Amino acid sequence: MTTAIAKPSKQKSDFREFRKLAEQQMREMAKKMRELQAMIEQLGSVLGEPAPRPSPLDQVKQVVESTQDLRVPSGNISAENVAKVYGISVSELAGWLGKSRQTVNKTPDADSLQLALNFFERVARLRLALKSDADFRKWLRTPHQLLENKLPLQLMAKGEWQVVADFVDDALTGAPT
Repeated sequence: MTTAIAKPSKQKSDFREFRKLAEQQMREMAKKMRELQAMIEQLGSVLGEPAPRPSPLDQVKQVVESTQDLRVPSGNISAENVAKVYGISVSELAGWLGKSRQTVNKTPDADSLQLALNFFERVARLRLALKSDADFRKWLRTPHQLLENKLPLQLMAKGEWQVVADFVDDALTGAPT
C-alpha cells in the first residue's frame, strides 16, 4: 500500500521539477525575444523612425488623459514637456531622438518628432500608479530586475524605447513578463 502512495508523490515531485524547468526556459525565451525585438527596433531606427507597437492601454480614457500635460493645445506631444517630466534637458532628449538641440528647441512639438515622443508618453503613463512626478523620475533612475537590473532611463537613452514602453504596459495591466 505504501508503494502505491509513494508513486503519485514522486510523480508530483517530478512534475513540479519539470514545471519549474519549463517556466525557467520560458522566461529565458521571453528575455531572448525582448533582446531580438530591441535589435530589430535598432535596425529599424537606422532605416527610419520606428513606430511604436500599439498598447493595450491606448484606448483607456483615464490612461490617455494621464499624459495630457505632455501635449500642447494642437494635440502634439512636446519634447520640452517630456524633458521636464523625465527630469532631463531638452538637449539630452534631442540627442536620444537623433535630432539637433536647435531643431528640437525651435519646434519641440514638430510632427517629425511625434512617433519617437509617443514612446516617451507611453512610459510616462506609469505616473498613474505613482504618487508624483518625482516618484516617476526616481523610478526612471532605479534598476529593475525584469530589465536586467538596468535603469529605465538608461534604456531610453540607448533607444530601447519599445522595451521600456512594453514593461510599463505590463506593469499597468498586470500582464506577466
